Amino acid sequence: MKFFYMIILLSITNNVFAKIWIVDSNAGSSSKDFTNLQAAHDGANAGDTLYLIGSPVNYITTKVTVTKRLTILGPGYFLSENPDTQTNVASAFLNNTAAGVCEELEFAAGSEGSVLMGIQIIGRLVVSANNILIKRNLIRQESGCNLSQVSINASNVFFVQNYVDGNLNNTSFAVVNVTTGQSGIVVANNYLFHSCTGCGGGVAALISPPTSSLEVSNNIFAGGINVANAIVQNNFFNTDNSFTASASLVRNNIHTNGYLPLGNGNINNSSLGLRFVDTGSTDGRWQLKPTSPGLGAGFGGTDCGIFGGAEPYVLSGIPPIPNIYSLIAPNVGEKNTGLPVQIKVKSNN
Repeated sequence: MKFFYMIILLSITNNVFAKIWIVDSNAGSSSKDFTNLQAAHDGANAGDTLYLIGSPVNYITTKVTVTKRLTILGPGYFLSENPDTQTNVASAFLNNTAAGVCEELEFAAGSEGSVLMGIQIIGRLVVSANNILIKRNLIRQESGCNLSQVSINASNVFFVQNYVDGNLNNTSFAVVNVTTGQSGIVVANNYLFHSCTGCGGGVAALISPPTSSLEVSNNIFAGGINVANAIVQNNFFNTDNSFTASASLVRNNIHTNGYLPLGNGNINNSSLGLRFVDTGSTDGRWQLKPTSPGLGAGFGGTDCGIFGGAEPYVLSGIPPIPNIYSLIAPNVGEKNTGLPVQIKVKSNN
């Protein structure tokens, strides 16, 4: 995980003199620089930050290809479901409306060192540049787009703390697909859901070929995995789909069926009903019960699942910047007392 922290350090260092652009698609908004992501990308310089405001209006109409080093931030997701999130509970969403095109966003050559955080993507994300951080995003499959929701075609890509819902994925395509010859891939603290009727037991939420290498830690999988040359640890597998991890270190995982190799702290045939609180928000339901077999069962004594490990999942994908979650102000003020305003601010990490 050392490279992950190096990316953050370099991003902070390089952005000292960079600019923050406000991208706001809300009707009538005046404090903004751009109204859509394509225009913001074209107008920004390498190293700049694009902050997308929560809005019911789509931020793209066609695929956006990122060719600059940018930090793209949104407000998060499931904002109305979890406490102390944002005063504006709308997400910033990307949904390509072009006919026959599934891709919403691609990080291409020139975008190395970019960050995507707090965004909702309805469709497909493609990473084709090295050194990319994809963190705290909601990625949902688009109806009719039967491809992998996330395609990783580059090295040193960190895919962490995301919520990926492939409940429309009625194909054998994986939710996250790592292509040939990639290294330094980290898939950690994500919820990855694959749904397919009639695809057989080999359906995989994550696929990586023998020529690539990766770390797979503290995820919750609904669907199997088929990986090689990997460290696979501290994960929950919530369905009866098969498990393949050739030439890999497999330790401290928990599976509904009996597919895990014996030993190394792996637990097979664990009842799904014993694991999670299964109440509350869409992502909060995956917190562990007080009696969960995943408590302290991870490698080094950490919890299994998305709320354990070095980078625990953050509810609603709130970016690591302060957010205002309550604002109380009267309509008018008085000459002597002014305008009393109460603001509640939450710091995030």
